[in-house]
Amino acid sequence: MKTSPVQMLQLVFNKINVEHNVEHTPESAPNPLTSVFTFDGVPITTEVSTVGVDTTHEHGQLYLVAMHFNVGNEHSEAKSSKVYLPYTIDIDAKALVLILQGAEKLDTPENLATVNGASLIWSALRDQVLTLTSRMPGGPLMLPTVTFHDLRDSNGSTRKQPKAINKGRRGSTTT
Repeated sequence: MKTSPVQMLQLVFNKINVEHNVEHTPESAPNPLTSVFTFDGVPITTEVSTVGVDTTHEHGQLYLVAMHFNVGNEHSEAKSSKVYLPYTIDIDAKALVLILQGAEKLDTPENLATVNGASLIWSALRDQVLTLTSRMPGGPLMLPTVTFHDLRDSNGSTRKQPKAINKGRRGSTTT
């Protein structure tokens, strides 16, 4: 094991809202040992943005990575199969990420901050949702494992504007 060239220095949650949605709660809770919820068809929106904070830091480059995550259970009318969670979720989080000197040989510092910073925030967000829902009537909810490589810009810089992406199994864009 060795230290990563991407270090999260601080993480803050600006907003955590997880509410039980009685309308979409199954009559009997599924057995987590025998059933798997894949999130396919669930209307999930995740927005990620990255801003350079200090590119001349003594240890590397500092970035602020922000994430907004929302499950509102609101489908567009065009969808034929609608899948719902027993919760509505709305979370805003930010992380201060340090890209250590020398990491630029792996990718651009902004790409490293965006992709890895989003992954670090997502891990903390997943843990918070599981912790909160484990004591709620709809039962514990484990958000899916996801990748943020689609935020990487092959031209050497990440997208500056937040992008809505579905973190379901296929990673398709929500509408």
